[in-house]
Amino acid sequence: MKHDILMLAFHKNKSFYKHTFFALITLVLLFFGWLKYLDYYTLHNKYIVVPDFINLPISALDSLVEVNDIRYVIIDSIFDKSKAKGVVVKQDPSALTNVKSNRKIYLIINSLQSRKVEFPDIYDLSLRQAIRKLNKKGLVVGTLEYRDDIATNKVLDYKINGLKIDIGQQLYYGAIVDLVIGKGLSEQSVIVPNLVGLTRVEANIVLKSTSLNIGSEIFKIHVNDSSSAIVYKQFPEANDDNTLHIGSVIDLFFKNIK
Repeated sequence: MKHDILMLAFHKNKSFYKHTFFALITLVLLFFGWLKYLDYYTLHNKYIVVPDFINLPISALDSLVEVNDIRYVIIDSIFDKSKAKGVVVKQDPSALTNVKSNRKIYLIINSLQSRKVEFPDIYDLSLRQAIRKLNKKGLVVGTLEYRDDIATNKVLDYKINGLKIDIGQQLYYGAIVDLVIGKGLSEQSVIVPNLVGLTRVEANIVLKSTSLNIGSEIFKIHVNDSSSAIVYKQFPEANDDNTLHIGSVIDLFFKNIK
């Protein structure tokens, strides 16, 4: 009797361990099967390298994302007159970043429309004050025309391509405004400033601030972008003994930045 009881207990334990073993095997297989499924679902260790969208026009975006199996969203636009209209100026994630398939790339483009600004009231301001106010609006000071007037270095008039401008008039961002300035009743002179090493924009600001104009602009043959070129020579040269009457011109020679 005792022997039968022991044999029954043995068979029960054997059956328990057997079922436990198979249950553990099943759990292990299910666990590894789940991992494989996650790898497949999340494309584990399978990445797409984000292409470089910078300076690409909007018209080229669809074909690029289709080939690379990603998506894009244009989240904003800015106005940058130094870049072509409708091109990408910023992207997130950045180029050459590894991302999963079908990932969204967020883009900022340069506006397709030219921005407009209101022409500020600069009448009777000093030349320096007028330059600051115009630059703040994104307008560029062009030629300075000096006129005999009791008011020295004061703004008397303003125009674009010879046409008078009204205060508050809508102008395109980056428009060039010519100013008429009072030169007083004497032949005032200024020292020739040193413009070597400056960009075209910087040289123009310095010249206007000292009541002078840009004369001839000579670029070396290999200069492709005039906005990034720098002055390597000027005429007349900068010298404490060199002076010019206000409204005079200085010729500038440009080369690429090395």
